[in-house]
Amino acid sequence: MTRLPVRPLTVGSLARDLVASEGLAVSALRCYEILTALWVRAEDRVLPEAGQLRTFVLRAARRLITGERQVVGPDAGLVPLSLRSDESVVRLPASLAVQGVEWPDLVQLAENWLSATSARGPVTVVGVRTGGAYLAPLVAARLSREGLDVTCICVRPSDHVTLGQRRILLVDDPPLTGRTLVSLAQRLGKPGTVDVLVPVVKQDDVQPLREAGIPVTTLPRSLWASTRRLAPGALSTYLDEDVTWQGEQRPAGVAGFRAGRENSALTGWPGLRHRSPARAAFALVTPSGSRQQVVASWVPPGIFGDAARTAATELASGRVPPATVGVAPAMVITKELDAAARPAEGMELWLDEAVDYVLERSVRLPMTKALRVPVPAPAALKRLATVFTGDHPVTVLPRLQQWMASMGSSVPDGRCEAEKWIIDAAGRLRKTGHLTHAYRRDNELFTPLIDLAALTIAFGCELKSVAAAVDRRRPGEASCLPALATALLCYGPARGDQLPRTYNLERAADTAREAYRLQSAMSEAALILQETLTLTPNGTRTVLRRWAGAPGALLQPVLPFGGYPAPRAPRGGNDISEDAIVQWAQGRFEVVRTGDALLLAPLGPSATWPDTAATLADLASRLPHPNLLAWCGVPLLQMERTC
Repeated sequence: MTRLPVRPLTVGSLARDLVASEGLAVSALRCYEILTALWVRAEDRVLPEAGQLRTFVLRAARRLITGERQVVGPDAGLVPLSLRSDESVVRLPASLAVQGVEWPDLVQLAENWLSATSARGPVTVVGVRTGGAYLAPLVAARLSREGLDVTCICVRPSDHVTLGQRRILLVDDPPLTGRTLVSLAQRLGKPGTVDVLVPVVKQDDVQPLREAGIPVTTLPRSLWASTRRLAPGALSTYLDEDVTWQGEQRPAGVAGFRAGRENSALTGWPGLRHRSPARAAFALVTPSGSRQQVVASWVPPGIFGDAARTAATELASGRVPPATVGVAPAMVITKELDAAARPAEGMELWLDEAVDYVLERSVRLPMTKALRVPVPAPAALKRLATVFTGDHPVTVLPRLQQWMASMGSSVPDGRCEAEKWIIDAAGRLRKTGHLTHAYRRDNELFTPLIDLAALTIAFGCELKSVAAAVDRRRPGEASCLPALATALLCYGPARGDQLPRTYNLERAADTAREAYRLQSAMSEAALILQETLTLTPNGTRTVLRRWAGAPGALLQPVLPFGGYPAPRAPRGGNDISEDAIVQWAQGRFEVVRTGDALLLAPLGPSATWPDTAATLADLASRLPHPNLLAWCGVPLLQMERTC
């Protein structure tokens, strides 16, 4: 089989694909999503063709919801020339690329609103950027079929627009808190003139909207297409009709779900985020009559799943497990890995094998590097350069970008999960979850730099140790240390932002250790770049501008209690009883021992953290020195026994 590299998902690549499809049969969903991506970019650039593109988006949405699966590629003339050479990366909306929302869900959401309201006047459907821009035209298309006077626009949460006397329907991704929608609804229209239409993971996510008196129409996750597809009867039908089996004979059928792992959207799996895509573990009956344990994972059925399906196809063999068994438009079937054996202490002993695993996988799943024009520097990289150079990052940005590209890497766009490493039944180190999220496939799976930098967090190793392990496998090449340090400082805020959102009480200790490692590793990475990055304007060697505060504050992750880097506590003369600390923390914190420090992992839900943080003042008053209580991603106590 000839392996093709996976192309980055850019505006230009999508525009050129659309132009090349003129007059040919193409997927109706693919056509809709590409047109929407081009429309969103045209709105960003204030192109005169934005209005025309919106018209074509609505037309494509109408054809999609009427059941057309194939359409004729549109006239190439509708694609602005400037977009065909625009190599900015398409942002992956969480709803369509990660959480499991599909286009039929928005049709059902619109029908729910129609059945619940008697309003039939002019309506403006407003898609909240970025995900809402892909969802709103589908709602507008369904309402227009009922004869309503419908217009459709997209806005950013900070935009101020005038919408006249029309009724406003706000459409967005499944909300986390609903606060952004409350603010936007109150700003866009008068009370009683704005409704919100959203798919929801749980109904509590829209409670702030209801408390503000804003009408809300929801579609619960149990009714999403991606959830219903995993129902026993529906799954068997889907496998029979849509799955292409990889290099094996067609299985005879589904033999039964694993107890407790039937459908992760309805039954929580250990270690999985509640907002992760739906998946199920079950057994397939092979043609020989034996059973094969597999996992079905949702993937986006449109353009945002292209990389995922390519990756799954390339993982058909067992060399880099979990191997793919079958691929479908909205699902990937992989062989089951027993995730019971999780390496904990002493993970640094597995570092060499982990590095081998990441590099081998990157070779098997290459991503093309060549683009017609240079890819714009990611926002995280620009922020990093600004920190290093003040308000004039232009001198250092090219070097940072060169380092980041040295192993073909890209930067996660505000979303990143911790690595999930296990020891399989054969005693080998393996990684689970890498066929779970589209953004991880597009960014991490094909580009080893982020994966390698994240080993520092997952394994608790020094960044220099990871770099040394990589350099041993790349003789004759320059050290990857600066590139890894840059990648880690970009990875850190993305991952740190996830910790409060995904805080799992059952994993409080693991989360505390990860937060501690994250902050420590970022401090190390900042020092590495401080030592190695020098500017050479006009041939004169200058010293890198230093920033105020500790290096760990360089790109501060968002962590429980809004933590900040820990100062060095004074050593010597501190007689602290660990038993007393544990007793004091009972019911409020889980005490986690790490070296000569105690990490305090909060045990309550995130809503209780402000009150819990206030209790730390009581602990501080009991300590022999106030600097013993500090922060390093989580509250930290520096221990120094003098027995």
